[in-house]
Amino acid sequence: MVSPAQGVAAALSPLSGKDFLSSEDANADQTGALLDLARQLKSGERRIDLGNRVLGLIFTKASTRTRVSFQVAMARRGGQTVDLNPQVTQLGRGEPLEDTARVLSRFCDALAIRTFAQQELVDYAHWASIPVINALTDLEHPCQALADFLTMQEAHGALPGQTLAYVGDGNNVAHSLMLCGALLGVNVRIGCPEGFEPLPGVLEQARSLAQHGASIDVVTDPRETVAGA
Repeated sequence: MVSPAQGVAAALSPLSGKDFLSSEDANADQTGALLDLARQLKSGERRIDLGNRVLGLIFTKASTRTRVSFQVAMARRGGQTVDLNPQVTQLGRGEPLEDTARVLSRFCDALAIRTFAQQELVDYAHWASIPVINALTDLEHPCQALADFLTMQEAHGALPGQTLAYVGDGNNVAHSLMLCGALLGVNVRIGCPEGFEPLPGVLEQARSLAQHGASIDVVTDPRETVAGA
C-alpha cells in the first residue's frame, strides 16, 4: 500500500531540478501534491532535511513576507540563504545576467528571484544550471497563490468546487490565483475596475487549464465578485 508521503513524492518527482517560474509549471496532480507536502511539513507529519543546501535570494524589489518566508523555511529545514541583492553584489555594477547566473550556479543549489520583468526570470533560468523560483514578478506570484490555496484548504476542506473571490487590479497575484485555482478545480472570480483587467492571454490559459469544471471569471462589480465565495 502506498503511503501519503510516497504518493506525494511520486507525484512531485518530475519537478526535481526544474524551475518554478509560473503557476502553470506544475500540472494539476503536482499542484495538489505540493499542497499535500506543505500540509505534511506544517503538521510535522513529515520532515525534510535539506542537508545544508544553499538558496540564493536575488530581490530587486522590496519584500517582507516573501523574503522572511524563504529564509525561515530554509533555516528550519537545515538549509541556508545568501542575500544577493544588487546593492551588495556586482549585479548593481552592470555584471551581465548570464555571467551572474553561471557563477551563482556553482555556489548555490537554487535561486529565488523577485524582480520586475518576467523575461529577466526566464533569462536567469536559461543561463543557470540550478532551479530558479519565482518570488514575484510583474506577471506572476506563484508561491503566494500556493500559500493562499493551502490556507483555503485548511479552512474549508477539499478545494474542487469551492469559489475564491479576488477584488483588486488584475495584477501578478490575480494571474497566479487564476492559473493555480484552475489547476486545483477552484472557481476563481476576479473583480476589478474597467481598464485594470488581467491579461487576456493569462485568462485564456487559466480557462484552458481548468479542472473539475472550474470557472474563471472577470467581473467589474465587487458585490457580484464576492457573492457566494
